Amino acid sequence: MAVAWAATLATAGVFLVVGTLLDDALEGRTPGAEPLVLGLALAVVAGIAQGWVVREGAHRQADIESEARRAVVRTVTDLGPAALVGERTGRIVSTATDAGERVGINRGTFVAPAIASVTSPLIVLVVVAVMLDVRTALLLLPAVPLAPVVVGGFQRLFQRSSTDYRKASRRLAASFLDSIQGLTTLRLLGAGERRALELAAAAERVRRAVMRMLLGNQLIILVADTVFWMGFVGLAAWLATLGVRDGALTPGEGFALVLLATLLLDPLDRIGQFFYIGMAGRAAGKEIAAFCAREPLVADPSDAGRTADVEEAGIAVELDAVTFAYPDGTPVLDGARLTVAPGERVALVGRSGEGKSTIADLLAGTWLPAAGEVRLGGVATSDLPRAEVRRLVATVSQSTYLFTGTLAENLRLAAPDATDDVLWAALEVAHLAGDVRAMPRGLATPVGERGLSLSGGQAQRLAIARAVLRDAPMLVLDEPTAQIDLASEAEVTAALAAASVGRTVLTITHRPSAVRPGDRVVRLAAGQIDDAVRVDAAGATPAPTEEGRA
Repeated sequence: MAVAWAATLATAGVFLVVGTLLDDALEGRTPGAEPLVLGLALAVVAGIAQGWVVREGAHRQADIESEARRAVVRTVTDLGPAALVGERTGRIVSTATDAGERVGINRGTFVAPAIASVTSPLIVLVVVAVMLDVRTALLLLPAVPLAPVVVGGFQRLFQRSSTDYRKASRRLAASFLDSIQGLTTLRLLGAGERRALELAAAAERVRRAVMRMLLGNQLIILVADTVFWMGFVGLAAWLATLGVRDGALTPGEGFALVLLATLLLDPLDRIGQFFYIGMAGRAAGKEIAAFCAREPLVADPSDAGRTADVEEAGIAVELDAVTFAYPDGTPVLDGARLTVAPGERVALVGRSGEGKSTIADLLAGTWLPAAGEVRLGGVATSDLPRAEVRRLVATVSQSTYLFTGTLAENLRLAAPDATDDVLWAALEVAHLAGDVRAMPRGLATPVGERGLSLSGGQAQRLAIARAVLRDAPMLVLDEPTAQIDLASEAEVTAALAAASVGRTVLTITHRPSAVRPGDRVVRLAAGQIDDAVRVDAAGATPAPTEEGRA
């Protein structure tokens, strides 16, 4: 703000020099070099100061935008997938991008200059009092607070229009992203035209919200231009005329007073930006603050000093009388018990909907049990920081998410500092190295959006390679072959066998073919785990007996 005030002072000085030069011209005097040099120097200072304000504002905007987006991403990471089940991806993306940009523009380029513009009229009045006439400055003083008061009044009057716009814009962004992500499904179902009409209706609601904002903006500008501008300049011209008539001011000083009065209108120049930047930025800031204020369903323990016991063969895992129900009250587990020794391979079978993937989420620390304990290396997951649980457990799920980028970039998500040699070693374990070597660009091969340039089997083996790079002592395989064809299943199964060496492995499946020879098989049914299950020569798992249920 100090630089903005300096710009105001320099500009005021230029106006005073103009008044001096006018007096010289009216009295027939030849202007000296000093006022000309002074006026030019002050104009240069004013220009440099204004340029500095703009440049610093742009830097602040970039910093604030980055911090706002980092806050949203941190919140998404801290909340985890369980807490975001009811959220639409498009709304979160809109909060991180559009809202982050509006907050950056508001706080970076608008707030500080707006405060400076509200206070700069006081500087101008001091200049008038010192350099021209004290009485004139006192007469102008009561009119200065009117502009901020009117702006505040219009803010409250049109605040709802800004809020309505933000809500409509977020809903449109969410619907649009959903439509883009599901475009193939929409086309296959013949629902593309219907969705297009829905998007058009949502866009019309956003347009109407924007027009309401513009109406308020234009109304304020009309009031500012017709009332305040004419009022301020008219009052200054009248006072200048009186001052010249009474001999308190020279004609040049009177002219300088009128020019200085235009600086008193600096707050009004911000009114046009108020709706586009100020109110929209404040609404976006509240949106981000509300999102980031959400508490995670699973928080780090207050005492995070305990560490899990990891052996060379893997890590011990235990479910001790675990009971769990989802937040909506749906019961899943009821006193489930399971013990897995370090390095042991266990296959958890059961029908769809029994809660097998819930056990995977409990092991990964996504949820905590309502009763009982899930222990990794002898320590309950409730006593371990979330980052430590994620370090101990690597998961390969049935649906692999690959980010737009190269194979190497997707692999290094698991190990940012891994060299190319380490990446190739992981690909060898995942039985994918041969496929990658056959690609013209090797590790630099783009995978496409969500990995669409790879086959299902290749994408799954890439996920296995990432799990290998994580080097976690426990590997959870959640239906790893459920969405690939039979030809790819053999390759993926071999890759899983290689990746399981030196790790405790829990394979979750409802497909008997996914159970490997040597796996200990347990069954999940009715919220409990039955350990009395055997696999026949064909890999089938017979239904549990009454004795097994007991």
